[in-house]
Amino acid sequence: MARSPRPPKSSSRRGAASPKPSRVRRATPKAEAKRPDASTSRAAPPRTSVLPDTVARGGKVARPLPDAPTDEERAGPQYLYGVVRADGPLDFGPIGLGIPPSHVRAVCEHGLAALVSPTPSMRVDPTRAHLLAHQRAAEVVLREHTLLPVAFGTVLGSEAHVRALLHSTHESLRVVLTALEGKVELGLKVLYHREHLNRRMELEDEELRRRADESELEHEQRLGRAVELRAALDMAAMLEGLRPLAAASRTDAPVGERMLLNAAFLVARQDGPAFEAKVRMLAARSDLYTFRFTGPWAPYSFVDVRLGRVDDQEPRVSRTAG
Repeated sequence: MARSPRPPKSSSRRGAASPKPSRVRRATPKAEAKRPDASTSRAAPPRTSVLPDTVARGGKVARPLPDAPTDEERAGPQYLYGVVRADGPLDFGPIGLGIPPSHVRAVCEHGLAALVSPTPSMRVDPTRAHLLAHQRAAEVVLREHTLLPVAFGTVLGSEAHVRALLHSTHESLRVVLTALEGKVELGLKVLYHREHLNRRMELEDEELRRRADESELEHEQRLGRAVELRAALDMAAMLEGLRPLAAASRTDAPVGERMLLNAAFLVARQDGPAFEAKVRMLAARSDLYTFRFTGPWAPYSFVDVRLGRVDDQEPRVSRTAG
């Protein structure tokens, strides 16, 4: 099954061969543009105080402890990737922005942890490398934590600003994290070839074939209305079948001429396989559409978190969308 950014605009070709069977493309984060490929940035060796691999925590091999950030790093700008629940220190290694990638660590306050890395300035340009690094960090964190992601380019003036922000928005962040607990985002895009659907509907319904007294333009317009209605009903039925398996869902405008459905679902992590099985079942029932199924992602589509410097503006945190 094949998340933003967005598939290129494409158009159907006239005179195409017979309808193609439906395809269900399962895209992993590395294969999907909206969730960039983490492998494109090579991580540098971590700054660590190396401990023997035999040191274990809870029966697992301990991660080498990183050097503590310097006073200069703490006093400088901090790039924010998201917020998780945590009472103790967390370190995810060199997976952040920069070359070599910066260390992503947690700044903890009252059971919440802001995941940050030092950055040289208050502005981070939306280059491909920066966008990939931001997404890579989110993917790594999501493997073990419920992540409240924040918008790309969120920078706070210092570690002190990070702590002040966690303190001032603690209740809002806690509520949103509770709503997201154990959930991930799954994406579904459905595409079609209009000419294939036109031909199929003409074969299935004689009333849709061109009449003797009907001009070519009149026939195309009448058939086009029927095709649009059929596609809309099919997409509505698909959504109706999938929504019971999700805690929340949302649809965005289709991208390009071939896309009919551009949807995101907030799904409990343990329900992911059942959700995917349902998508495959729906795809197997129709050879008219191509399905692109993606995830799991951090739930970007279900939170709206805009956090800035506490001395510049009032932070805004919205709850999850329904």
